[in-house]
Amino acid sequence: MSTPAQSTAAVDPFASVFDFVAQHVTRMRDLTTDLPLERLEPQLLVDAREYARRMLQARLDLRAQAERAQPEVPDELDAASAHFRAAQRTQQTVVGDVVVRRVGWRDYRHVTVFPADAALRLPPERYSLTVRRFVAEQVASNSFETAQRFLHGQGIDVPKRQAEQLVTRMARDFVEFYAWHQAPANAIAVPATTLLVLSCDSKGIRMIPEALREDTRKKAEAEADRPRGDPMAGRKERTHDRRMAVVTAVWDQEAKVRAAPAIVDNLRPPEQRQFAPEASQMPRPQNKRVAATITHDLKTAVRWMFDEAHRRDPDHLRPWVVLVDGSDDQREAIEREAARRGVRVTLQMDLLHVLHYLWIAASALHPKDDFAAEDWVRTYVLKVLTRPMADVVAGIRQSATLRGATDKAREAVETCATYLRSNSRYLDYAGALAAGLPIATGVIEGACRHLVQDRMGITGACWDLPVAEAVLRIRALIASGHWDAYVQFHLQRERFRNHSTPFRDDIEEAA
Repeated sequence: MSTPAQSTAAVDPFASVFDFVAQHVTRMRDLTTDLPLERLEPQLLVDAREYARRMLQARLDLRAQAERAQPEVPDELDAASAHFRAAQRTQQTVVGDVVVRRVGWRDYRHVTVFPADAALRLPPERYSLTVRRFVAEQVASNSFETAQRFLHGQGIDVPKRQAEQLVTRMARDFVEFYAWHQAPANAIAVPATTLLVLSCDSKGIRMIPEALREDTRKKAEAEADRPRGDPMAGRKERTHDRRMAVVTAVWDQEAKVRAAPAIVDNLRPPEQRQFAPEASQMPRPQNKRVAATITHDLKTAVRWMFDEAHRRDPDHLRPWVVLVDGSDDQREAIEREAARRGVRVTLQMDLLHVLHYLWIAASALHPKDDFAAEDWVRTYVLKVLTRPMADVVAGIRQSATLRGATDKAREAVETCATYLRSNSRYLDYAGALAAGLPIATGVIEGACRHLVQDRMGITGACWDLPVAEAVLRIRALIASGHWDAYVQFHLQRERFRNHSTPFRDDIEEAA
């Protein structure tokens, strides 16, 4: 009577592969049924996946035969009491379901070990790590429904709930990757004169009620039962169903001295401009790393942003520039973190936010003359870029007096003047232009739009907290050019979690 190992060894695992290929070639040689190309292509794709699945299954079966033919007691177990039994599990791969047949070992400590699982680096769940990666990459760019349809066309079927779990698992090593792994930007040497630029902003994401912060959730509950009012009236953007994601960016940029008239020239119609576009443009950002988080607060996100800057310039030899908008919370968090680290930063407020307040005053002083308002704005933007802010504020107020502004217009002018006066510390544009510093937050605004709005703001999307954080992390890795490096790091961590330290710790505790 033959042993199970001998009977299994008598079967060639690749026989089904050869049979399938032979049948397929015979079918393709048959011209009695001449199929059009649009029918041949889909069938060939299906057959190609089935060929790959059978090939993978044969490889696994061959390995299982070898394991059964020469069973070896794992070093972690007691050899005298160890015994094995045959076991199997189904693994869904990118080419279809395969059965992994392997040997399970157990000793007197009742610890079961599957050496094949560690050798093949199988994850604990049904889906392979490659399926996990495919799902994460698709969900990072498309809605779950669109991603499922695309993956189904590739022969990969993952229900939405399982897809959410796979995406969350895929992003679990994000923090450790940047804490332990040297990002590609760190290996690139840059001159000490190259600017190290940091910026942060926030963007709302629509969440399910359970994922909202407590105050926001209470407002959402209070609004839920209110009547809608005029169904034809314009709708204000709802904020009580959103949670703020903090977006950060760090990049290298060469300094470039620019003239204020070239900046103001961009406010003219194209046919009236006197300067070439390059005159007002900064050099392109290099080695940009973006990140976004919805589970952590502003303070934590700013700390991580400074961690990335410190990795690039640990001795603080380069000029650090932080671009901000008008948020007091942002500025305070940045100033506290800079003081804690003992690093000197130049805090520069975005010119576009200043432009917004200048337009408030211009529209109030010239309510019926758009051309006059444009001229007024250009005049005062030039003053903002070249003069002390106290002089600019005095000139704005004097302009209102000379025009005999109404009380309502004066209120708008005072709003602008107060904003400029209270933020004058961060509005030294003349010094920034002379030093070649950037004065606009276009990078972080683009990051908010690309990382958050383009994906998280898809119509109908309503997010749970862990899934939203995972998608933001994956999108940030892809946008920063670190995705491939992160995948390799994640696979190493998965092997460590599933097949190394956790098992050995169990053995030591049992002993």
